Amino acid sequence: MSEPVSQPVRKPFEGLRVADFAWVGVGPLVSKYLADHGAEVIRIESATYPETLRRVGPFVDDTPNIDGSGYFANFNSSKLGVSVNFKHPKGPELVRRLLAHCDVVTESYTPGTMARFGFDYESVRQIRPDVIMISMPLYGQDGPWAHYAGYGHVLQAAAGYNHFTGWEDGPPLGTGVAYTDFLVPHFAAIALIAALDYRRRTGHGQYIDFSQFEAAIHGLWTAILDWTVNGHEQTRLGNHDLEAAPHNAYRCRDGRWVVIACETEKHWEGLKAALGRPEWCDMERMRRRWQRINEQKEIDRHLTFWFEDFTRLPSEAALQVEEGVEGPPVRKYTTEEVVRLFQSFGVPCGIVQSPEEMHADPQLAHRHHYWKLEHPVMGLRTYDAPAFKLSLTPSELTRPAPLLGEHNEYVFKQVVGLSDDEYVDLLADGAFE
Repeated sequence: MSEPVSQPVRKPFEGLRVADFAWVGVGPLVSKYLADHGAEVIRIESATYPETLRRVGPFVDDTPNIDGSGYFANFNSSKLGVSVNFKHPKGPELVRRLLAHCDVVTESYTPGTMARFGFDYESVRQIRPDVIMISMPLYGQDGPWAHYAGYGHVLQAAAGYNHFTGWEDGPPLGTGVAYTDFLVPHFAAIALIAALDYRRRTGHGQYIDFSQFEAAIHGLWTAILDWTVNGHEQTRLGNHDLEAAPHNAYRCRDGRWVVIACETEKHWEGLKAALGRPEWCDMERMRRRWQRINEQKEIDRHLTFWFEDFTRLPSEAALQVEEGVEGPPVRKYTTEEVVRLFQSFGVPCGIVQSPEEMHADPQLAHRHHYWKLEHPVMGLRTYDAPAFKLSLTPSELTRPAPLLGEHNEYVFKQVVGLSDDEYVDLLADGAFE
């Protein structure tokens, strides 16, 4: 008997078509989850007002190019892209005809913007009754802040992150990147997938009023609970922590940094063993975790000395002897050896990695996190995969981010149904600018 022929596995969102009006960070990342798992996601832009992220670097050779933004590319791989002139007499009608073929509509503009375009939920429902639409502005569709504009750096301040980021005696700092842009999309994607499941079961569409602000609140750890229950206002602690000691980054002789976070007595015992049980570890005020929380500066002083004295440069000999010190030779470690030593004793720790080191990270390589895609303008470039892997239907980055209007002909002729003559006439008349 011949072996049965295995059938290709259908991707989770195969057959789903998405009209993606969303821009900058959060919205495009949400639709990218669908695109990487089989959906046909169509970015809708205008050449007269390109997506904001297209104008943000890094650019190849540091030369600004509307199709050369690495930031835009990483958020929009696996998607198609069209450009429509909304001010052209036939522009809005072209979009309406496209929406008739779309299951999902995503947008992240300030409330009221889609209504001015004529594509708010009630209008889109008239075109496609079972459509699912998700709006993802900063603060939701209503309320006193609803019409405030801004980006992730503004949102992290409003959501309280800046209040917790910085040193005790310094100002709020915030993060170097728009942190909430990389947290919030997970919540929005879950909401959208739930709506898709609802439509699968009932045949009805749904409108999702998604507030980036409210989603970001979930990343504040225990801060709000601590205030409502105990009246305690948590604030900036630098690298320290309310529940762990030591909890900090320590500099090695080669200039690299190692982070340690001991949350339990078992972690502390492991750290003492890794250090060779120095006397300061057994002082009375170091015996209990709650005591060590109050002694973080003292612990940091000892560990800072240890890392400066017991680590070595890569060029130095693997085994060194402390001059003038009686007893057995003192072993000195490279940064990588320090981490392996501490991990062998169960101490949570890791190296602070640079972008270059992240790109070469063996764990990420093993997990096939980075994808290589050939972009028409940027060439062969690295892209991030989703942070999870489905066992039967893993994600696949199928194409690089689209050039502005790259797929106009396919979408408006094959999906919308324009004839060759109609397409050429509209193209010549500026409808696709």
